[in-house]
Amino acid sequence: MFLAGCSNSKSSKKDVLKVGIDLKYPPFMYLDKSGNPAGLEVDIAKDFGKYLGRDVEIVNTDFSMLIPSLETGDTDIVISDMTVNDERKQKVDFTNGYRYSRTLALVNKEFYEKHNISDSMTAKEFFGIKDMKVIGLTGTISVSVPEKYGKQVTEITDIASGIMEITSGNYDVLVGANTVIGDHAANKDTTEIYSGIPEYATSAFAVKKGNTELLNEANKYIATLYKDGGLYDQLAKKYDEPVGEFLKDKNLGLEYIVTKPEQEK
Repeated sequence: MFLAGCSNSKSSKKDVLKVGIDLKYPPFMYLDKSGNPAGLEVDIAKDFGKYLGRDVEIVNTDFSMLIPSLETGDTDIVISDMTVNDERKQKVDFTNGYRYSRTLALVNKEFYEKHNISDSMTAKEFFGIKDMKVIGLTGTISVSVPEKYGKQVTEITDIASGIMEITSGNYDVLVGANTVIGDHAANKDTTEIYSGIPEYATSAFAVKKGNTELLNEANKYIATLYKDGGLYDQLAKKYDEPVGEFLKDKNLGLEYIVTKPEQEK
């Protein structure tokens, strides 16, 4: 456990907000060289504590144990880029979104050019290409999204091998999240990106089922993040470059991962 965040001389132990974060994912959540919690999620957690007038205790928790930590009371809230899905909704209450991950397709370059693929295509048109061979990582959107559009997917358990199958031309399409940008950047001669898929993942804060008071406060706080001069504006200078490096595209920054993608009408 690590104590971090705002200081309030009137705070008692009961007032400390225990925030569960898995500190293994720089630049978003990690331990710095001094062993202190750092990163985007940590900055958000500290600022949320300041908003509430409470000290913040960052509880370094493996991702698989974040939801159980809420159930046992070891944490009060999770701020760890946790995506909202139906299974998790059965166990915790989620706030509104504070981060978003687009759904993108890594496409073999020859296949892309042969079929005149462009982002002006709808997802239905894209996945409607008859001879498309799709590969995907088991249990992820790289399988579920193509299947939603009627495609059969060859499932794999190692994303690196999937990328190799696309670059070699053995397969045509691999669907993924924001990190597809980096996969393309590393293989520009053999791949292209199709970004016309409307589905996206929403990351939210999570609280114990029934903790409506904290849930409501968190939703009010999240709304402040997006205001002019709000925390996201304040953190842009700090995180634009690290986010661009993470995505392997210097033109992308913090705004890209915190802005809700426009859905296809």
